[in-house]
Amino acid sequence: MSITKPSIHAFSKADSVAGQGVGSAYLEQVALISAELGNEFDVLPRARLGNFGDINHFHSINPEYRAAIPFAKRHGATLAHVHFIPETVDDSIAMPKPARWAFYRYMLNFYRAADALVTVNPWFITALENQYGFDPSTITFIPNFVSEEQFHPLDRDEKTGRRRRSWGAEEGRFVVMCAGQLQTRKGFFDLLEVARVMPEALFVWAGDFSFGRITSGYEQIKKAKENLPANVKLIGLVPREEMNECFNAADAFFLPSYEELFPMTILEAMATDTPIVVRDLVYYEGVLFDHATRVQAGRGEIDGFVKALTRLKDSRDAYAKAREAAREGAARYSRGSVAQQWREFYRGLLKR
Repeated sequence: MSITKPSIHAFSKADSVAGQGVGSAYLEQVALISAELGNEFDVLPRARLGNFGDINHFHSINPEYRAAIPFAKRHGATLAHVHFIPETVDDSIAMPKPARWAFYRYMLNFYRAADALVTVNPWFITALENQYGFDPSTITFIPNFVSEEQFHPLDRDEKTGRRRRSWGAEEGRFVVMCAGQLQTRKGFFDLLEVARVMPEALFVWAGDFSFGRITSGYEQIKKAKENLPANVKLIGLVPREEMNECFNAADAFFLPSYEELFPMTILEAMATDTPIVVRDLVYYEGVLFDHATRVQAGRGEIDGFVKALTRLKDSRDAYAKAREAAREGAARYSRGSVAQQWREFYRGLLKR
């Protein structure tokens, strides 16, 4: 006699726009629970509206999903995945104030409609409670995850060498990589200034304008692209299946963002043992620990970044320690650890 397993139906359109970390996070999460929790749950990674399960996991906040939540509740529990809150969107998308206010109101309404929330950053729990009146007992932090099958260390061989040469990196040159959408909050202009001070290094940026003209800073960045420093290479959107090779071809990963939550790019870089340098943000507390070099710097302040990257470039000991820190970070967010957190969370959700 077969026993029917409780079902998890995942709803998302986050991967419909290339180059978004939210889309990557969704794909990794459903792949993880399908593989690791499949013996206990019947997982449907791309559920269609009208087909609801015992747990209905909304990974994106599309209007059709908001309209479906009351119907989903008739069948089972509803869960919204919180990848952003109002203040973390401010520097991403340029919108008139009325439209921005309406979007934020809609976003919070979506979260309130769900039975439970999962956040990708522990800082969100405090912000949602103190600033927006959410009940913290309904919010759980579970970190993002990347597959070690997709992201892992590679030896410096002909393949990674070809990748470096395609970027214009001659033998022995220090290569610094950044990956993410081209927008103001990513610290694009600070990266350009760091590159100007470090002409001996090559700076490579993988990513583009995922939101087109409404991207924050679109016109300024577009103008800056016409007169880049000679040691900056913009390689545009890179297929995700090629990103492992890109991280391995780089000597360091640099993310000077002003606003970040738990970037998939940092997890991906850690998984390849690539040393990481970031701006020290409140959002990284309880997430990055000592797995990255965190530089205290305001907007336009680059001295700390230059010092950190130069140290990695010139000191073998510093580089080895930073690489080991990244390796330890990848172990902290291992497949088994994150899968167990999801198992316990879903079990608890069924009991509510």
